[in-house]
Amino acid sequence: MKKYNVLVAAVSILLGLAIFWFSRGLTTMSPDGVPGEAFWPHMIAWLLIGLGILQLIEVFAFPAINAGREVILGAPGNLWAYLTAAVAFGFATLMAWAGFVIGGVIIMPIVMLIMGERRPLIIGVTTVAAIGVIWFFFVHIFNISLPAPAFLE
Repeated sequence: MKKYNVLVAAVSILLGLAIFWFSRGLTTMSPDGVPGEAFWPHMIAWLLIGLGILQLIEVFAFPAINAGREVILGAPGNLWAYLTAAVAFGFATLMAWAGFVIGGVIIMPIVMLIMGERRPLIIGVTTVAAIGVIWFFFVHIFNISLPAPAFLE
């Protein structure tokens, strides 16, 4: 268990550092104090780095907590998590080409199906409502533009 915890902590820290690296040319704050395009990625990066450090502290300072526990990477619950992570990476790829709205309308029902929702009306209403609320808040409240479809630029 210890080696897996160290591996997860290292990946978390590296992912946080990668976010800083890839957002290095973006602004965190505009001159008038409005959060820039790198503000939330940097918050997520700090969160990942902090959680990775806390996990390392737990592994080395409190080894008895996870002593004797076994990790089963192929457990059914883990497989659903892997599938959902693959869908999330697919969403990131799709969003770069199709934009946020189209990508969200495609991916959100897939995630809801993975989570067990089967009622088409609930899936449709929830998808439209969530995408609409997210779009409204980012565009009109936060003044942050969401990715537009590449074929419309």
